[in-house]
Amino acid sequence: MTYTLADLPMLGGLGEERLRALAALARRRSYPAGQVLCTEGDPADQLIVLLDGRVKAGRVSADGKEVVLAVEAAPVAFDKTALLVDGPHRATRTAMTAVEVAFLPRTAVLDLLATEPSVAARVLRTLAATVRDLDDRLADAAVRDVPARVAAWLVRRCADGRVPLHAGQAGLGAEIGATRVSVNRALRSFARRGMIEIGTGEVIVVDPHALAGVAAV
Repeated sequence: MTYTLADLPMLGGLGEERLRALAALARRRSYPAGQVLCTEGDPADQLIVLLDGRVKAGRVSADGKEVVLAVEAAPVAFDKTALLVDGPHRATRTAMTAVEVAFLPRTAVLDLLATEPSVAARVLRTLAATVRDLDDRLADAAVRDVPARVAAWLVRRCADGRVPLHAGQAGLGAEIGATRVSVNRALRSFARRGMIEIGTGEVIVVDPHALAGVAAV
C-alpha cells in the first residue's frame, strides 16, 4: 500500500492547504529492493519519508559486519534527530522491498516545526518514544540473557499475535545484541514449550502471558 504525507504520524491533523504545499516541495522517487537510500555519515539535509515498502537501518561494525538496528515499514520518516541538529545520518538505510520515498527539504521541515505547534509536539513524542526504546534495549542487553531478550522483543510486537521477522533471525539478533544461533535456540525452546509457533518469515505468539513471564526474568 502506498501512503501519502497525510498518513505520516508527525503530520496528522495538518490542514489540507499546508499538506498540499509540502507535497509540492517533496521530491518523490521509487527504488528497487537493495537500493541504499542514505549512508551513515552523510549530511541529513532532507527528511526521508517512506511511503511504501520496508527499509532496514544498519551500521558496519569495526570488523566489517553489518549490524541491523531496525526494520521499518511505511509510513515513517527517517533520522528526524539528525535533521533537527544539522548532523549526519546515523545509519545506512537500505530498501528491503521495492519502495516509494518522498524527500522533504530540511528548510521546509524546520519551518513547519516552527509554525505548527501540533507537528512539533508529535515529533517530540516520537523522539521520546525512540529514546525510551533505546533505553529498553540497553537495559535488556545489560541485565537479561538471550531468551529473556528474545521474549521481550516478541512481547513488544505481538499485538495481533503475529510478529514478522523482516530481517530474519539474524536481524532479530542484531537488534538485541545476540547471535542468530542463540536466537534460534531461544525460539525453538519457546516453541517446544507451546509459547510460540515458528512460521515462514514470522513468529506466531500462542501464549503471550508465558512469554511475558520469560521476558520478566
